[in-house]
Amino acid sequence: MDFFGVGSNAFLGNEVATNTHGVTLRHAYVSWNRWLAGQTWSNFQDPAALPDAVDFVGVTEGTIFVRQAQLRYPRGPWSFSVENPETTVTPYLGVGARVSSDDNSVPDVTARWIGKGPWGHFSVAGVLRQFKYQNVAAGIDDSATGGAVSVSGKFNLGSSDDLRYMLSGGSGIGRYLAFGLGSDTMTAADGSLEPLDGLGGFVAWRHVFAPRLRGNLMYSTARFDNDAAISGLGATESAQSWHANLIYSPLPKLDIGAELGWGQRALESGAEGDLRRIHTHVKYSF
Repeated sequence: MDFFGVGSNAFLGNEVATNTHGVTLRHAYVSWNRWLAGQTWSNFQDPAALPDAVDFVGVTEGTIFVRQAQLRYPRGPWSFSVENPETTVTPYLGVGARVSSDDNSVPDVTARWIGKGPWGHFSVAGVLRQFKYQNVAAGIDDSATGGAVSVSGKFNLGSSDDLRYMLSGGSGIGRYLAFGLGSDTMTAADGSLEPLDGLGGFVAWRHVFAPRLRGNLMYSTARFDNDAAISGLGATESAQSWHANLIYSPLPKLDIGAELGWGQRALESGAEGDLRRIHTHVKYSF
């Protein structure tokens, strides 16, 4: 469990008297004789490629990041799964909030291959998806299909350096990429579902300066192929960020870190905005 994401709900967490906070589920699964059933990282995601960041993920734009219920079966370097489906929909011309339909009848299907060695690891994954949205009041009842591919890994550059990377793209990748920065689909004027193409990736260099001191330099980006005549001009066209950090470990499982970050988001209208942040953390791993 963690306390990330729902603390703003007055019934789940507040600062009035007891400073309670909402609890969210991270992982809850069982495994037996190779099979895994329950909620954990999607088989389409490669957690081992994630950078050593102070910010929660850091390379948010280019990261495949989903935890969900699934049934998974690994066999040698391969793993296969059927996973919880969900379709996110941007209304026609962006009028109204993004919709999570909850109308799917077919699970997401994934496959992954991974190769490992002293040099690090390399992985290729794919996902096939059904998109479905029903809205009786708006006269919408349509489905579509899509899929995406992700390549990722970690390459050791000697004893003090490594390179971590990910590149992912496809049709209707929105929910899996960049924490849902883009939606899976858009609705056209006639109510039909149009899957949104997206592409994102990151690269991160990690260097160990001393046994207790390390640093990371990261770049991340994502881009979406919106049809402005359907999505409207308020849809996200692209986003990118840079991060640099230093992390000191006075004890084997204790990290004290600081990270500088710069990010930028661009809309189909041509409008842009950026941010500059400094993050700090004290983290104990167990």
